[in-house]
Amino acid sequence: MKYFDPDNGAWQEMRPGDSRSQQMDMDAISMSSASVIAEQSSNQRGLYRTKSTSSKYSLKSNGTDGGPKEHVSKRRQRFLQDIFTTMVDIQWRYNLMVFAMGFLLSWLGFASLVAFCALGHRKDFDHVGDENWKPCVADVHNFATAFLFSVETQHTIGYGSRCTSEECPEAIFIMCVQSITGVMIQCFMAGIVFAKLSRPKNRSQTLMFSRYACVCLRDGRLCFMFRVGDMRKSHIIGATISAQVIRRKTTLEGEVIPYYHTLLDVRFDNGGDSVFLIWPATIVHEINESSPFYNKSAEDMLRERYEVVVILEGTIESTGQSIQARSSYIGTEILWGHRFDQVVSFRKETGEYLVNYSKFNATNEVQTPLCSARDFYEYQRILSEATKSPSFVNPPDNSTTSSSIREGYQRSNSSPEGRISVTPKGTEPTAETPLLTEPPTSSTDC
Repeated sequence: MKYFDPDNGAWQEMRPGDSRSQQMDMDAISMSSASVIAEQSSNQRGLYRTKSTSSKYSLKSNGTDGGPKEHVSKRRQRFLQDIFTTMVDIQWRYNLMVFAMGFLLSWLGFASLVAFCALGHRKDFDHVGDENWKPCVADVHNFATAFLFSVETQHTIGYGSRCTSEECPEAIFIMCVQSITGVMIQCFMAGIVFAKLSRPKNRSQTLMFSRYACVCLRDGRLCFMFRVGDMRKSHIIGATISAQVIRRKTTLEGEVIPYYHTLLDVRFDNGGDSVFLIWPATIVHEINESSPFYNKSAEDMLRERYEVVVILEGTIESTGQSIQARSSYIGTEILWGHRFDQVVSFRKETGEYLVNYSKFNATNEVQTPLCSARDFYEYQRILSEATKSPSFVNPPDNSTTSSSIREGYQRSNSSPEGRISVTPKGTEPTAETPLLTEPPTSSTDC
């Protein structure tokens, strides 16, 4: 038997006499399998998460891109061609730095032009205090005063002491250009700030995905489940949920596709992929013949490398903008044999439904088979066929059948190992007579 060693980060062979083997009981493993899987998942989660945040994940926990883009030709040029989107996507500290540098450079640039006109063309700095001299810009006699004039012009402060004159057309032209440039810079930066504050990405931060996904039985079928919720009172209009598995695939021709996307058929209760987030919703994917998890057992789900990406899309009710929230789950984040706790309760005193978000990620252990869905459904089919066979049918009632037919069935209590032999009346069971084994009453390990 094997167990996962969190210290070494690998599966180890359990030997007879080991302290671990004395603590683990085979019945507990089959009946309480969820606790073992949950413990292994929690041990491996931190190990894999810290080592492979950027290399193994297509998405981070917050739904952003999980890996950098490398070796892109003309990368900087492409980003500069779409400068507005680039400015919106970068972090706030870089926005503020560009904002400050844009104004500072414009002030210094136009101050230098004004000083150059005053000094180079009319020698205004040499006639400071001369009342008979008309300078290009009044009260500008050094670079500091030229800088103050630039700031006052660009932001239309106009203290009144500094102004251009008709003696220098160059200064008039520079003043007009600076006024237009200042308005453009302000509009550009205000647009960037508004776009960053109002983009749907911020709204998606109030949409919640459960930390773990679960696999358990629902209506006799193995199901993969996760939970989504919305913290705000304003709803997401037309919310839809989708999911896909990213994993390695080898084609019939031998081509290896390292990141092959397979769509999962998910639903919310009986409403399909449409979700009404009045309270947290549990999204269900039934593991059937068309599911990529159909042949995966609990151990396969834990050990194999794959990622389930879930996407919630809709329209923000208050702004009308489209929104998309994303998250993902890997094998160590899927709890086999767990079910989500209920978070909605009804208070009779006030007639209100209460949502307890402290239980949003809470799960409880349930009895779940450790085998794959394919083996489990096959076992159910065999069990169903066995229970429908004549050996398990009670003798027909007198009101519906004749006594001769009823006498054709008999149960042999002396059959070895609890087996039931089916023989017509008057014949003896032989070695060729097929024996049907009575199925067990309950089993969780297939």
